Amino acid sequence: MTLLERITSDMKEAMKQKNNATLSTLRLLLSAIKNKKIDLQHEMSEEEVQDVIKSQVKQLKDAVVSFEQGARPDLAESTKAEVVTLEVYLPAQLTDDVLETIVKEALTQAGISLKQEMGKAMGVAMKAVAGKADGTRVKQIIERILTVFAFVIVGVASSAPAYAQVAFDSFDSIVDPMSYVDVGLLLRIVRVFLLWIGIFAVNTILSGGFSYMTDSSREANRQSAQSKITSGFISSIVVVILFAITSVYIQVL
Repeated sequence: MTLLERITSDMKEAMKQKNNATLSTLRLLLSAIKNKKIDLQHEMSEEEVQDVIKSQVKQLKDAVVSFEQGARPDLAESTKAEVVTLEVYLPAQLTDDVLETIVKEALTQAGISLKQEMGKAMGVAMKAVAGKADGTRVKQIIERILTVFAFVIVGVASSAPAYAQVAFDSFDSIVDPMSYVDVGLLLRIVRVFLLWIGIFAVNTILSGGFSYMTDSSREANRQSAQSKITSGFISSIVVVILFAITSVYIQVL
């Protein structure tokens, strides 16, 4: 049975049971689906039907807010009941922990790390959650992820230049310039490994940050999360310093 067939069947059952509230809600939903079908000019897929339901739910939730602000608790409650009726036809919503994990993995795979990429991040994340979380929740999680990542990058990068210059001066004094061909190749190989280590370090910080936010009520988990953040941050600093050293020396060679 398709989603549309299920809604139609439930409407008929509500009619038999004389459940006027459910009947009215489902009639309005089917009317919205019919109008959308006319606009699309083709048979609607399950995803397109779900999009109509989501749109109806959003409108109803906005109405609830308006009724509450207008001191109309009776209308707010009846509208909330309509929301409950429609949400039955949507996929089960993900918990916050699961949602954060899915969004984090999606952004990591897409290589998204900047707030300027919010639009792209939303597209990637919403596709990953497959309708199991609303856009507001997803956006909030993305903003937290990108904020943590930006904090790490800015903090590490700001301390790198001075350390790199000092280390380079010392390194230059012990490396034989006549062997620049072998040294240059070695440094390029080292730099590739440093990139991988850096990615792992940043992921450690992100993982620790999420654990700290989601397990704030458990002291043991908070301490473990803080330890992960600290170790990841220190590793990131070391990686940036070493990467800067090798890059500067390669340019000189």
